[in-house]
Amino acid sequence: MDKVVITQNGAPSVLSVQSSELPNPEPNEVQVKVHYAGINFADLLMRMGLYPSAPKPPFTPGYEISGMVVKAGEKADSNLVGQPVVALTSFGGYASEINIPADRVFPLQSEGHLKDAAAIPVNYLTAYVMMIMQANLKKDEWLLVHGIGGGVGIAALQIAKILGANVIGTASGHKHERLKAMGAEHIMDYHDTDFVAFTKEITNGRGADVVLDPIGGSHLNRSYKAMGSFGRLICYGFSTAAVSNKRKWFTLLKEFVSMPRFSPVKLMGTNKAVFGCHLGMLRDREAEMKLATETLLKWYYDGNITPEVDSVFPFDKAAEAHQYMHDHKNFGKVLLTPFE
Repeated sequence: MDKVVITQNGAPSVLSVQSSELPNPEPNEVQVKVHYAGINFADLLMRMGLYPSAPKPPFTPGYEISGMVVKAGEKADSNLVGQPVVALTSFGGYASEINIPADRVFPLQSEGHLKDAAAIPVNYLTAYVMMIMQANLKKDEWLLVHGIGGGVGIAALQIAKILGANVIGTASGHKHERLKAMGAEHIMDYHDTDFVAFTKEITNGRGADVVLDPIGGSHLNRSYKAMGSFGRLICYGFSTAAVSNKRKWFTLLKEFVSMPRFSPVKLMGTNKAVFGCHLGMLRDREAEMKLATETLLKWYYDGNITPEVDSVFPFDKAAEAHQYMHDHKNFGKVLLTPFE
């Protein structure tokens, strides 16, 4: 099999395509011939050595894939062989073949869904967990989404429409027209607009009910201020750590130190709540994650969510794909494929 390997921590150039033998699947596993692998911002951070739970190099990143099942272990359902599937992985997704526990594999209705499906597991499941399972976002409430033009941001926008919530988003100016065409009515450019003042103005002084913040650092202070009473802030990243391809330790330390510490007294005094979300740490919620994924796939088949795939890069262009995301050029999901 071919796989994209992080050979050492550093810039995108440390990514290398290598070949190795893949053993037969374990009794509870299936082997999938990968058609598409999703790239997530966490992959960029782990390549830079800024993701605490990542293995030490060399290793193959990748949390989600879609493809065709080619083998089944002794205890796995043999009916899956020959079926198109989408799956969550524990690293290793940037590969042409992969062995995955059968209970993490979800059959698709047809091969024609493989490309879209690869954009669903991480982005849509993250948005689902934050908005529905943690924040309990309700109809007519106000949701502020930072980076609404990215993979999780677009997923959050589409799920908010299903729930009947109002959406405010931050995004680079060149993404605004496409976001408005998707139903995002209140969009601001974070480069030149104060999102706290903008949010308060749009909500007639009330503030947001739920804020999704993948940026972290001192940015969380302002996200907290953008909320009204009963507001729920959800932190799900530290993208300020990867504003370039270099680990700028002084900048990182400054942002880390400036990250707010939310004390119970402060939360009680403002009637607000703060959540953290890390999809990889929900292993104790397997049944709920399975149900959530099945719900998302149903919404996809019903046309209620439409994954936005920005671009597909071949494995040998993985470094270019990472740089593309570093430069915030993507509108939606960026995928890798082992095919040309």
